[in-house]
Amino acid sequence: MFGMKNLGKVVLALASVALFTGNAFADNLTVDGKSRSMLVYAPSGIEKNRPLIIQMHGMNQDAPYQKNAAKWESIADTARFVVVFPNGENKAWDIGGDKDVNFLKAIINEMYQKYGIDKNRVYVSGFSMGGMMSYHAANKMGDMIAAIAPVSGYPIGNPAPASTRPMPIIHTHGTSDDVVNYSSGVNYLKRWVSFNKCSESSQVIKPYPANRSGSAASLEVWSSCSNDIEVRLMSIAGKGHWYSMDLASVNTSDEIWNFVKNYSLDGSNITPPTPAIVVPTNRDEVFNGGFDSSAVAWDLQLHGDAAATGDAKDGKYQFDISAVGTQNYQVQLIQHDLHLEKDQWYEVSFDASAGAARTLEVNVEQHNDPWASYLKEKQNFDLGTDMKTYSFKFQMTAATDTNSRLSFNAGAATGTLTLDNVVLKKLAEPPEDIGTEALKFVSPRTQNMQVFEVYGLNGQLLGRVNAKNAAEVQTQVRLVVRPKGSFYVKPVR
Repeated sequence: MFGMKNLGKVVLALASVALFTGNAFADNLTVDGKSRSMLVYAPSGIEKNRPLIIQMHGMNQDAPYQKNAAKWESIADTARFVVVFPNGENKAWDIGGDKDVNFLKAIINEMYQKYGIDKNRVYVSGFSMGGMMSYHAANKMGDMIAAIAPVSGYPIGNPAPASTRPMPIIHTHGTSDDVVNYSSGVNYLKRWVSFNKCSESSQVIKPYPANRSGSAASLEVWSSCSNDIEVRLMSIAGKGHWYSMDLASVNTSDEIWNFVKNYSLDGSNITPPTPAIVVPTNRDEVFNGGFDSSAVAWDLQLHGDAAATGDAKDGKYQFDISAVGTQNYQVQLIQHDLHLEKDQWYEVSFDASAGAARTLEVNVEQHNDPWASYLKEKQNFDLGTDMKTYSFKFQMTAATDTNSRLSFNAGAATGTLTLDNVVLKKLAEPPEDIGTEALKFVSPRTQNMQVFEVYGLNGQLLGRVNAKNAAEVQTQVRLVVRPKGSFYVKPVR
């Protein structure tokens, strides 16, 4: 019926974590004549009228376990909000009655009395059975909760949504969850999509975030809902019954906060969620080459002993390289999903500068192993402290690749480096310095088959041909280059 085996099977390997860290403290409330306990985290000097997040543990778990798993403290410190981790009685939640609904209401009132929290910005979240309780709270106290964020949990029995208002939801779930079935959870979330009167069509971003090519996560968004809310599904491929904090994919707590913070019961001082940026795949031009608002579509990769940070700042991409390895590619900013057509000519251009004189290697290559380069040779540029424009042209001589990549390889030196205005464009015809209008060659010295190298007038090696005489050289060269401009040929010695 529910697709779940045993919520208690999750091993509590971390259940013995320390009870207090930072400003976290244990607190108790009397609710319906019973003492109820919780952990409270409040940033030092927290101001009044700040949000409250209540996050509930799974079955057979407790507040310290959930606090350690979700790691909300640094997020709360930065964004300035209070987090409460309540303890369920007997490590479980009343997901059918009012016992724990009353507990949540008491927590909200207590946090208002102690910290003056903004009652219009209360958000409820939970893992596993705590996720089930999040949905139950949405039904029973929708007028007190601005948004919910269940993780790997949905209600037993599939109760119909019954909130007093459209409810913003971000639901996170691993596709390989063998405790709470992923597909069943998705089907239940879609009942809320219908309840909230959202558009039946959705937008899918895969991978998510779009600039993290190795991410196992994907994001499905239903918008155009009542009251301008959204419903989001964060799916994590291959993830089991776990609260994901995988830096290669998504930090669940970050994603929850970045969603719920956009909602308030009264709509005051809240802007609608920023529409997710969708990076098109199989594209024949660079996406976000101007780094106008973020580094979306770009991926900084570090290999070996290299150490660097990088991000979009002031409309430019800025590296800060603190350690290099033995190869240029060990500090590498890439953009993949580029479509390169066989025989097509392209031009790559970009602006760059550095904190001190240095070189920058640029490559166009396969995105996957063996990462074969599509250039005759990798391009190297001498950068100075002034921003200048650099460019090069190349012909795609390999088979068409719909997922190639442009790579800026900055592992040659430490220090700062800045990029901007990165462009990849098709050339309508070959460059002027390449072609057969003024054929120049060194005639073969014998009638035996010989290898010749073909160069553009800029000295770039364009390819090699096999021929026995001048006429064959001309014929073969025309297969390598296009009929415009000039080139020269020399035999290989």
